[in-house]
Amino acid sequence: MKKRILVIILFFCLYNFSFSQGKFIIQNNKQSDKIKFKLINNIIAIPVEINGVTLSFLLDTGVSKPIIFNFLNVSDTLKIKNTETISLRGLGEGESVDALKSKRNIIKIGDAINLNQDLYAVYDVNLNFAPRFGFPVHGIIGYDLFKDFVVEINYSNKFLRLTQPKKYTYKKCKKCERLNLEFYNNKPYVNAEVWTNKRIIPVKLLIDSGGSDALWLFEDDSLGIKSSDKYFYDFLGHGLSGSVYGKRSKVENFSLKNFVLDNVNVSYPDSTFINASLKTNLTH
Repeated sequence: MKKRILVIILFFCLYNFSFSQGKFIIQNNKQSDKIKFKLINNIIAIPVEINGVTLSFLLDTGVSKPIIFNFLNVSDTLKIKNTETISLRGLGEGESVDALKSKRNIIKIGDAINLNQDLYAVYDVNLNFAPRFGFPVHGIIGYDLFKDFVVEINYSNKFLRLTQPKKYTYKKCKKCERLNLEFYNNKPYVNAEVWTNKRIIPVKLLIDSGGSDALWLFEDDSLGIKSSDKYFYDFLGHGLSGSVYGKRSKVENFSLKNFVLDNVNVSYPDSTFINASLKTNLTH
């Protein structure tokens, strides 16, 4: 397999769900738009305009609803309205965080616009990803954008292409592999296999564009998913509820259909930091 797959096309066409909020539409004749992005530590950052204010958001397929960070710093300019206070829980060692759930917001990404978007605004001013990326990060967005479009992600040339499903024409690619997605709680999963501890183990994996590591696995002795003896304990990242720690190791190989990678870096997050977040429908 090549060292990297240059283009990922995600089909998020769901027909069996109804939504109280509005949908994204593309305001141009082509009904398609190309959006440049920044790629920092394998994470995509895109410009997002909310109620007329341009912010920087991470594109995260593991998130259901848009979340704004450092809410107290931007509340006056965003004109957030129709709110109720709730608690959110995500990955990390801390407790749940307070947030406002807001309805009827106008959100614009390139030529794509939604006139009735729900979002969550987090109070915690300590939730700050700017030091990691070197520029302000105001929030994350995922499913609510993907569900309305065919989305092409070109990592080499650093752009997204959003296309209305009815206007998209699939082009056959002899060097590409087509994978079926499964959805659970509005998040995309793919089936794969890992070779570890001299066993081939089928796994169902969340496609998480908001994660910079190659592969995360949750240790489960009953399934044979466990770290080898060669590992070290390390900081794995920062989630909505705080820092996440776990083991770093390698698996012999990892396969997606006919694509096979050898000696793949893998992280095994400590169950202390993930158990609570697995019960929520909002964050990964």
